[in-house]
Amino acid sequence: MNFKELLQKKNITGYALAKNTGIPYTTINDLINGKTIIQNVSLKHALAIADFLKVDIRELNKLETKSQIEFRYFRNNLLADLKRTEPMAFARKIINSKEIDYYYKNNAKECAYYLLALIDYIFEINKKELYGKRYNKLRKEKLDDPFFTGSKIIKFKTVEEAEKALHIKAMPEFKKFNIIEEDVFNVA
Repeated sequence: MNFKELLQKKNITGYALAKNTGIPYTTINDLINGKTIIQNVSLKHALAIADFLKVDIRELNKLETKSQIEFRYFRNNLLADLKRTEPMAFARKIINSKEIDYYYKNNAKECAYYLLALIDYIFEINKKELYGKRYNKLRKEKLDDPFFTGSKIIKFKTVEEAEKALHIKAMPEFKKFNIIEEDVFNVA
């Protein structure tokens, strides 16, 4: 069950939830539409939601996340943050927050691998040694099918097929995870 389905089951609208908890409607709407996940809202908001819906906070934490994580929002927000921050400071923030671990454990592997590829790329362009042994096991994994960051709709059999069709060169740090990414610094 996802957040939207939970509200439907409880017969509660997003507007009613926002009004009764004091949480901005935009936050509730983002949860309903999968632009964010319950695990990314503040503890204060999560507790208010759990209290109003009369559910245990652990039940909220078990809500499906993979279908809710809309990859393009994830990527765009991530790369916008990168654009505003010094790259090594950004990389350290991602490592310290353990976001890679979070996404991996919650079966959002495309997000975990994307973050790790981005960290590896930042370390490479700054001529720094790859971050510790913590992610060496993950670095040996990859997605079963090529994943084009521009759209979940466009499917390719291989990264090489995508590079040829799209007239791009996938970044090696991403390519090893079967992710098709051309440029992390050239985003709107």
